[in-house]
Amino acid sequence: MRDVMWKGDLKGKIATDSLNNKETYGLGPIEFLKGEIVVFEGQTYVSKVIDSVSHQVTKIPSVRAPFFVYSTNSDLKVVELTLDNYSLKEIEEQIDSVYKNYDQPLLIRIDGVFNKMKLHSVNLPEGKQVSSPDEAHQGLTQYELNGISGSLIGFFSRHHKAVFTHHDSFFHAHFISDDRQVLGHIDELDFNSSNVTIKVSK
Repeated sequence: MRDVMWKGDLKGKIATDSLNNKETYGLGPIEFLKGEIVVFEGQTYVSKVIDSVSHQVTKIPSVRAPFFVYSTNSDLKVVELTLDNYSLKEIEEQIDSVYKNYDQPLLIRIDGVFNKMKLHSVNLPEGKQVSSPDEAHQGLTQYELNGISGSLIGFFSRHHKAVFTHHDSFFHAHFISDDRQVLGHIDELDFNSSNVTIKVSK
């Protein structure tokens, strides 16, 4: 992520067709920051901006990403939630607390109905150069959703800031809706614990 944001290294380094077994989950941006990627149960989905209110989600055989975080042999186990309601930060804090003695990256999957969600998709204009996060986010388009059913796929790590999480967080998460019409990077969310199931894989 650091090389993309600060050095403008936008070319694809990994192709998702190498990650197609059913236990694989992953996320990242499309090369040249043309959209967002979710690998979900070994299937590759991408989102591309259409306009300020809509984007297109497509299932494709493979796509290339300049950085990508993934788990190929996931062993997801249900984790109990202790709060009635959660934000993105509160999920990060709960994972940090529950796994305080575990020091490796974790895959997080949350399935269910989300009360509110704010997503974005990168959409760098053709020919633009990138040398800072602000420049990398040129063309970025945000979408707000309410009462949406789907799955959060995220990765938690205390040791990968600016590698596959942002510099101010231990958690990087994308969302894909059950109807496969919505996909993006999660900026904000809100959900009731009674409406979701959370699973974690070491």
